[in-house]
Amino acid sequence: MIAEACEPLTIGEEDPREGDALLLYNEMQAFTERTYPEDASLGIFPSTPEEVAREGAFVVARLGRRAVGTGALMPLRALEGVTAMEVKRMYVREEARRRRIAEQILRWLEILARVRGAQKLMLLCGPRQPDALRLYGRCGFVKRGAFGSYTENSLSIFFEKTL
Repeated sequence: MIAEACEPLTIGEEDPREGDALLLYNEMQAFTERTYPEDASLGIFPSTPEEVAREGAFVVARLGRRAVGTGALMPLRALEGVTAMEVKRMYVREEARRRRIAEQILRWLEILARVRGAQKLMLLCGPRQPDALRLYGRCGFVKRGAFGSYTENSLSIFFEKTL
């Protein structure tokens, strides 16, 4: 337990089609399907690992050598006159939660977005994830209406953050 608390947290870009990154990607997808089985009927389809590898960025957080969390960025078409990216695939394994790892992943994604010229970050979260909703508020995201190809519905809460 004490050794685990001292393990260094590292975050870096990895290919979502390979190794630990793909395992976490698939875990996150299974979590989403269990939590929001209605997504497909609402027209919400996740980016595939191939799309993320080709168009975006995928990061993996590790405690020591153990992969424990992910986050991704995908470009959005010019949104309200600014360059924007969407935060996607935020996930931390159950055993690593309550350590602010998701907050560190989000900060890393913000830096990546700035480096890539984004002026705004957007994201979608659902009401069945109260911890995630608190995270986004704590990190400076504010609620807004639907963006891109999303539509308003009771299971989608949209956020943005100006960088």
